[in-house]
Amino acid sequence: MKSPTKILAVIAALAVVVFAVVFFTNRQSQRQTPAPVKIEDISFRLKWIIYSSFAHHFVAMDKGYFKQEGLNVTIQPGGAGLDPIKFVASGADDVGLAGYAQILLAREKGIPVVAIGEEYVKSGVVAMSLKDSGITKPQDFAGKTVGIVPGSDPTIVYQSLMAKLGIDRTKINEVPIGFDLTPLFEKKIDATTVAYISNQPIVAEDKGFHVNIINPEDYGVSVGGNVIFTSEKALADRRPVLKRFLRAAMRGIVASQRMSDEEVVKIVLAHNDKLNEATERKIWKVTKEVLLSHDPKSVGLMSDETWQRTADIFKHEGLLKTVPELKKCYSNELVEQILKEGLPSDQ
Repeated sequence: MKSPTKILAVIAALAVVVFAVVFFTNRQSQRQTPAPVKIEDISFRLKWIIYSSFAHHFVAMDKGYFKQEGLNVTIQPGGAGLDPIKFVASGADDVGLAGYAQILLAREKGIPVVAIGEEYVKSGVVAMSLKDSGITKPQDFAGKTVGIVPGSDPTIVYQSLMAKLGIDRTKINEVPIGFDLTPLFEKKIDATTVAYISNQPIVAEDKGFHVNIINPEDYGVSVGGNVIFTSEKALADRRPVLKRFLRAAMRGIVASQRMSDEEVVKIVLAHNDKLNEATERKIWKVTKEVLLSHDPKSVGLMSDETWQRTADIFKHEGLLKTVPELKKCYSNELVEQILKEGLPSDQ
């Protein structure tokens, strides 16, 4: 039988071992626990009003992706008189949405904005006429009254389409309109060039007006879609914060397409209760099927070819006097880092 002294010695030795294990385990745990992320405010300006074409951003908010990145994000609506380029360039907003073309035009004017990620893989710009008008292709515009918004993305695409097809625009009565469809419904114009595949055609049909859609892409005219952009100053001063924002936004694009349309639209309606749920479901369906990237491995990446093609179209139409240095217009660096690291699971 072991003496009491030896037993006490064994117990003391075991106590020392246990203490050492617990102590060093706690130290290791403390070293591996990341420091708390500082909460950063981000003001994000949409290109248009809050509706389901931007649903993925509200999914990112509703699912807590921005919060997980230590971000307090305020999503601001766009619209008439609310130009994201001006707000971001002035520092009033941190990031915004704009078309590839808008970034090019801004850079030509010396406005220091930079695209840092892609939202839409294509512009979605279309022309539209009432079903009974007989206008089903660009050649049918001759002798008709066509609505335009001079200098806008849709009208520039229309001008490029006419040039590509060799259609004489002097034979078309082009009249300035807004984004309101009333002139078309009241037959004050025969067709409008101011439409997006995920918006105006759906709204028209829901109001009882059947329409023909003329898609410039069917005729080989394609420009870049929407990008997430910031200012040169913000990119230099807040690069890590912008990376966190992009990661959450990219997760929103991916996750929203895995959710039911009903769930996605309900999230949007919570932020704008003036919307019609049935119409918004149709808008979201087209947005996710046509405009958003379907590949989680390349979501957010902008292609050099798309930038060059868009610049060439605008230069050809005289909207760009000189093409700005494309390398200064956009950067894939942050998106490439995020994709290399891998997007977090949305579980």
